[in-house]
Amino acid sequence: MKKHSFLLPQAIRACGLVLFVLLVTVFSACRTVPEVSSVNPLDVMDGNSSFYLRIPSSVDSVLLEQILKGKFRGISDSDASKIIAHIDTVYIGLNRSRKGVDYQIALSCNFPQIYVKSAFTKKNGWEGDSLTLSAPDGKARKYTVYQGAGTLVSFPSESLACFGRNVPAMVEKYHNLSFSSESITAEDSVSGDVYSWLSYDNGIPDDEIHFFADKPQSFLTMLTGAQLNYQLSYVRGRMYNDTKNDKQYIMQLEFEFRDKRMVQAAKGALSLAFGLTDSELTRDSDTHITVSNIKISKAQLYKILVL
Repeated sequence: MKKHSFLLPQAIRACGLVLFVLLVTVFSACRTVPEVSSVNPLDVMDGNSSFYLRIPSSVDSVLLEQILKGKFRGISDSDASKIIAHIDTVYIGLNRSRKGVDYQIALSCNFPQIYVKSAFTKKNGWEGDSLTLSAPDGKARKYTVYQGAGTLVSFPSESLACFGRNVPAMVEKYHNLSFSSESITAEDSVSGDVYSWLSYDNGIPDDEIHFFADKPQSFLTMLTGAQLNYQLSYVRGRMYNDTKNDKQYIMQLEFEFRDKRMVQAAKGALSLAFGLTDSELTRDSDTHITVSNIKISKAQLYKILVL
């Protein structure tokens, strides 16, 4: 893990910025029953990211609090906890380039509109633009896209927050899906493999962080700092709390190769690159490798994500 040049923190720190502004009003409110919505946050994201991540707040609230406090040093433990209490799951799409990292984030959350309008004001550094979309009933629906602090933000419903790249398009997807007037096509959504991996089985929330790289070359370079080219189709993984040690996670990584001839050569190199000396590596098929029982210190992970 010491070699990792993990750029995920930049996107999550942007998430903390939005939540910090919401602190002005949300932290003093009692949590209400979330709005019922059939729109999955994954449905409003596009397929233009090389790396996707799902973080349920139930996995480790301390992790999300540390991320938030890492960006805003003055936030108290109590205030950070109150903000996190309004988030259910964070979905992130990332791209890395020479210009930096661009991101797209969708939150499954509970941010009542009255508090959003109170927090996202000119006084707090935000400019709101109205986005008007027609509905099947003939009535126009208005949404607000806020711009400030170098990012775009919108809350199309109390249970969904969008920010980062292409927010207006995310809002339009939500609108179309909520009125069932238009379907999502493969061209403007995450791939089926990504969607399936980041979704909850049978809609039942679990206690695992999931991530998926459908452009694995970029992901491996970002994660290991090394140029590893093994003709990978994808890399995906999961992390969950270690029941025997509450100070660490257990991680599992899966590698799918396009060419089975690359598997044997990659096994040793991948183990070395990821420092998987205590893990268990199995070959599930001619083109698939699973590495299990990877132990990651939470404190070490916190440092990576809060930098």
